[in-house]
Formats: sequence, structure tokens, C-alpha cells
Amino acid sequence: MLDRLRRLPAKAATHLRLLRDDPEAFGRNLLQVTDPAVFEERLIDVLHQPPLHVRVEPGPAPALNVLQPVLAPHAMTGGPNTIVLLAALTAEAGIPVRIVTNQAGYRTDPAWFASHVASLLGRAPPPGLQVAAASDPAAPAAVGADDLWLATHWTTAQGVRPVLPRMRRPWFLYLVQDFEPGFYAWSSNYALALETYAMPHCAIINEAFLAEHLRRQAPGCYADPAFLDARCTVFEPAVDRRVFHPPDAGPSGRPRRLLFYARPTNARNMMGLGLQALRAAVEQGVFPGAWEFVSIGGRGSLPSITLGGGQALRPAPWASYAGYADSLRQADILLCPMLSPHTSYPVLEMAACGGAAVTNSYGPKTAQALHALSPDIIGVPPTVQGFVDGLRDAAARNGGTRRDRLTLASDWDEVLRPVAAWAALAVREPAP
Repeated sequence: MLDRLRRLPAKAATHLRLLRDDPEAFGRNLLQVTDPAVFEERLIDVLHQPPLHVRVEPGPAPALNVLQPVLAPHAMTGGPNTIVLLAALTAEAGIPVRIVTNQAGYRTDPAWFASHVASLLGRAPPPGLQVAAASDPAAPAAVGADDLWLATHWTTAQGVRPVLPRMRRPWFLYLVQDFEPGFYAWSSNYALALETYAMPHCAIINEAFLAEHLRRQAPGCYADPAFLDARCTVFEPAVDRRVFHPPDAGPSGRPRRLLFYARPTNARNMMGLGLQALRAAVEQGVFPGAWEFVSIGGRGSLPSITLGGGQALRPAPWASYAGYADSLRQADILLCPMLSPHTSYPVLEMAACGGAAVTNSYGPKTAQALHALSPDIIGVPPTVQGFVDGLRDAAARNGGTRRDRLTLASDWDEVLRPVAAWAALAVREPAP
């Protein structure tokens, strides 16, 4: 992206001013298009969902079809890894599982995928787990009429809907990992995301905070007080301590380090508010002594951003899963704004690494509830001063020997095996 900006100096100045003054508008600018062929799509503000090309035919046994548009190394963050783990454990429960991809231009590398599943499970992938491509209308993926679909995001719920009339069961499983209408302003995307909660489904909900938010907001099916108990299951995420754990040695004498989980294209991560708070904290002397400030989480290259006081926020390149965990271990503080009822995986992973994670409260995700997960999670109001106060608390910690005080499980098997068994029972339920 920076190369393109250098070739266009006038536009570069505009982009860099946006990044300085309004990082979220900067992120939206990255998504602008001038191609007339997609103008109408952008005009009505609908996030593009690639078509799902499948051929429905009789099958020997019902299978679970997990719709996940892309399986690739760059896309395997906390949410997608949870999808893969659930699919693998459901296959281990004796259900044939195919993960269906439908993003044009992406092909899953079988060797990489088998290795990635093995790294997540800690054992060989189950033979019943397959990947099927459904992006080519000339070569649709074959699925069974008795199969059950698992949607993994609101766009996949909308993508599955046209296929449901061809299935024996006109409902689907829905892995709900955030309140996704909140990803957008009031808009077409907001309405379409909200609509998915009224579609016929049974839900697998990631975190009790999120389940409670759905109960309070009561969208669609959740307006029925009995729906959560009768048609849903809830789990708390695990944090794999083989990957996320405190450093072996104590402080090394290097400058102390703050990581800012900065995602300009994700409005709920509030990069603008976080940047204002970070600048205010530097101005107020919250970080005495030698500190370095590093941004992570951006898929593209972010430039260095001035913080004042001779400090700058410098970007780190996109890291592997292991490299990302190592970056958490080498940091003292993680600043992770998250205007959502979900805690965000980086917050939990930083706590498992024994560092201080500063994030904001939201609805049922209160400061007290976050502290109960770990005393190293500092929950603050989603305001500039709230974040400054949280950063002051975190910076005042002495940076001595770090301990994992996170109360969540370390074993995804323990967390997701009961969920996989629940999904397997749903697949085996006879079609009408």
C-alpha cells in the first residue's frame, strides 16, 4: 500500500492525514473502489458475500458442512482457529465434516491445512475432516440432502440461506462469536447481519458475555426467552498454554514495550480512540523511563505514527501464530480496545502470557467480570481518560516475574468436545 501512496503524492498526503486524525476513516478509505462494475454494490453498502456453488444429492450419511470462505495461513486468527477446532472435534465424534470454502481466487493447500489442524489439536487430523471448494459454478461442491450446515459469520448465514430449500432440514447451526451487526453503522450490512438472528437456526455461542448480550438485546429468535436454553449452547474459550505462556526468563534490561492491537479497518477495535488515549498517556507522563510502542494486528503496512514526547508507534509485520505469541511474551502491556460484548482473544492470550491487558468494558463485559477472568485484565470505560487511567495502572506494575493468572481452560478439547458432541447430535437428528 505504501508503494502506491508514494506514487500518488497528493492522495498519499490525504491518506496519511486520515491515519493521523481518524484511523477508522483511513481504514474505510482502503476499501474504496472505482471500478464501475462494483459501484452499485458499494452504493447500497452491502458487504460482498461470494456465491455458494453446491450440488445437492442423496448422501450415504448426513454430514456437517461448515461454510468458511477462506482457509489460508494469513486468515487463521482466533475466530477461524475456533471454527477449525470445532470442525475437527465434530469429525472425531464420528460425523463426516467438510469445510466448504467459496472465496474465488483462494485454494486451500492440503499439506498446510493438515499441518495446521495437527498443531491446533496436538495430534493427527481426523480422517473424516475434509475441505471442499464451492467457488466455481462449473464445478460445484457435492453435498448431501440430509446434511446440516454450520454458518460461521453473518455473511455465511446469508450465503447458506438460498441452499436451505434444497435440504431436508430447512435450518442451520450458527457459530456466533460476536454481535456482528455492531461491526457496522446503521446500514444495509447492519440490517442483513441483524436479520440472520431471525433465521431458523440453533446457535453455538462463544462466551457467556455474548449470550447475555443477545438475551438483553433480544434480536430475532432471541426475543423468545426460551430460545437460548432450548436451541443454543454456550462455551467459554480456552487459551492454549503450549503457545501462550509467560516468558521463561525475567526482565532482560531492554526498554519496556507496549503493543497496540491496532486494526484501522475494524471499527469495533476503536483505533482512533486508542490512539488518542495513547497520545494523552504519553503527554501525561504515564510511561516513565525507556519505552517502545509497537502496533500489531493490521493486515497491511501501517506507517510509523507520532505519539508526541519524542515517541512513535511503529508497526510490526504480520507474524505467524507462534511469532504473534512470542510478541505478547516480549511485551509488558497490550492495549486492545474492543467495543463488543466479546473479550477479544488477544486480551485473553496476553493474560495467559502474564502481561497486563488494557481493554474496555461493554454491557455484561464489566470491569469486575474481566478482573474475575484474570487480575491482569484491566477493564476501563471506553473513553480516552478511561484508557489513560488503565494504561497508568498497567505501567505502574513493576514488570517482575510474570504469572499466568487466567482462569480459562488451557485445553480446547475440554471446552469444545461437549460442543462438538452437541453438534453431532444435531446432525444425527432425523430429517423430517
